[in-house]
Amino acid sequence: MEDDSKIVTLTWIEDKPGPSVNDCSLFPEVPDSIWKALGLENGVPSSMSCFLIQTEGKNILFDTGLGAPFSQLQSKLSAKGLTSDSISYIFLTHLHGDHIGGMMKDGQVVFPNAQVFVNRTEAEAWKNMPDGKGDQATAILNAYKDRLHKFEAGDTLDYEIISIPAYGHTPGHTVFQIDSILIAGDLMHGVALQTQYPEYCARYDMDKDAAIEARKRILQYAADNSLTLVGMHFPPAAKE
Repeated sequence: MEDDSKIVTLTWIEDKPGPSVNDCSLFPEVPDSIWKALGLENGVPSSMSCFLIQTEGKNILFDTGLGAPFSQLQSKLSAKGLTSDSISYIFLTHLHGDHIGGMMKDGQVVFPNAQVFVNRTEAEAWKNMPDGKGDQATAILNAYKDRLHKFEAGDTLDYEIISIPAYGHTPGHTVFQIDSILIAGDLMHGVALQTQYPEYCARYDMDKDAAIEARKRILQYAADNSLTLVGMHFPPAAKE
């Protein structure tokens, strides 16, 4: 008999109410001919999302959304009978504001019981960002410092969650694998474009060559192993 405690349940949480469309200008190197061929002249369907995994009686968040007035993370958790106190783990794909903003409200920690995991390279990079660009990330990591765990690329973490380096979008951008699910963070900002043309980057990718390599590698890994690939800017149809 299958042990029900080992079952992994994935819930997509659309933090920003949709529908969302990324303008073609976000991908400045893509020629008009490709947009036309794909039928995407008016933009690429997207979202601003995070994910809840439930396994072995634990509630695990992957990223926490923007923490903006419109954010739906808390209401979506409430709809599942959960509160912020119910979250035991937070795994961060990277430290952009739309992925960590939900961790703080009015200067206070939102998830008081959560153990927080972040790639060490990512944490160190944002601590040293110039011109105050890393201030939000540093403040949030400091607020959770008593429960902060910095891992190395490729480490297997709690609940057999595998960290897979996907550097390029940010210095320590990380994909997480749990069971047959790949949570790909910001591997792609335009799924309808980049699954077919992974060589094209969004403006947000900090190291474009590394981002392209990571995108091609992860897409191939998912295909080779019949994995379910989800991401924080995938449109709803790509998650259902």
